[in-house]
Amino acid sequence: MIPRSIKPDLPVDPVTVDILRAVAEETQAEGIDYLLVGATARDVLLTHVHGLASRRATYDVDFAVSVKNWDQFAALRTRLIARGAFNATDKAQQRLYYQAPDSNLAYQLDLVPFGGISEGTNAIAWPPDMKIIMNIAGYDDVLAAAELVTFAPDFDGKVVSLPGLAILKLVAWSDRGRVDPKDAHDLIHLMNSYAAAGNVDRVYDEDGVIDAGEYDPDLAGVYLLGKDIRRVASTDTLDIVRHIIERDFDRLAHQMTKTMRHLEDAEGHVDKRLRLLQRALA
Repeated sequence: MIPRSIKPDLPVDPVTVDILRAVAEETQAEGIDYLLVGATARDVLLTHVHGLASRRATYDVDFAVSVKNWDQFAALRTRLIARGAFNATDKAQQRLYYQAPDSNLAYQLDLVPFGGISEGTNAIAWPPDMKIIMNIAGYDDVLAAAELVTFAPDFDGKVVSLPGLAILKLVAWSDRGRVDPKDAHDLIHLMNSYAAAGNVDRVYDEDGVIDAGEYDPDLAGVYLLGKDIRRVASTDTLDIVRHIIERDFDRLAHQMTKTMRHLEDAEGHVDKRLRLLQRALA
């Protein structure tokens, strides 16, 4: 796998790189596979690799970690805390805070466990009472399709691919979209940006893509994203993604439209793209 390069004029925040390096080192020590997910992964690929505008600033750094059981997850957490710069919180087991040297700013770090810990299901139940359930559908698929990004001359880190991020955004939205629309907002931003994120040539070269987009490369990029999701997703994950869109199309489109209000026909813009994505996934 050839690593992606960060644009020299758009470097990643050095503190974020320090966090990435620490997690990479400690996961390797525990024999755990990992990848960067969430808003920071979005910004790394869209902004720092492809030079596109960022939607919103974030100091949250989210990782997905493939662990066998809760003991292995706890061991990773203990290793990070032992480094001295990571602090735990009593409120959430997945959350740590990184205090950068000579800074009052704390970066929030979330660790999302998946893999063997789920015991063959698409969900995990957080101890000790096992009452908080988290949907982890698609995480094994997106790990297999992760990108390598060169963050420093001596450090390459794993980052969720853009199609993988779209899968995770849809799954997360299905869980929390009624209380937080940010995943819907991120998804439409990703759909609108996909062609420009290094895919313009593919839009024209892949059979049927530019036709599906009515010869509009940005619109065709949405169709290409759907095709790439199909390449990344297992049959089970693809069924879940299709079901989410079919079941909640109107609510998802409505939340996406809220972030497109600067457009004259925001509803039409979103509806056309979401239906095109759905068509590509069929």
